[in-house]
Amino acid sequence: MTRRLLRVVLAEFGVEEGSAAVLGRLLRDDGVEVVYAGRLDTLEHLVRTAEQEDPDILGVVRGASEPEGLAEALPDVLLFAVGNGPGRFENAFESLEEAANWVSGVRSHTVETPSDRVR
Repeated sequence: MTRRLLRVVLAEFGVEEGSAAVLGRLLRDDGVEVVYAGRLDTLEHLVRTAEQEDPDILGVVRGASEPEGLAEALPDVLLFAVGNGPGRFENAFESLEEAANWVSGVRSHTVETPSDRVR
């Protein structure tokens, strides 16, 4: 039995393109499947990308603004945001390292691993 990789889509919203690349590398090096979506400027683009990629988690690196209504539009996808300033995301982080640590913790609780007794 093999372990399924956690699939994370990373997108940038209101920030310079390439801002999520460092986070993507951190997650990839930790064994997470990362899909880098680049800069997406509207809520509709974020939602369509998430629907097409079917991630376990959608991460948004944001600037001063954030995509309002994203949680309501994607109720079955776990969300997190990285950026400065106040935000409405339940899982919001100020640094990329904090976000990477959180995703690693989620992975250890959500991805099924076979029992040591199964042979």
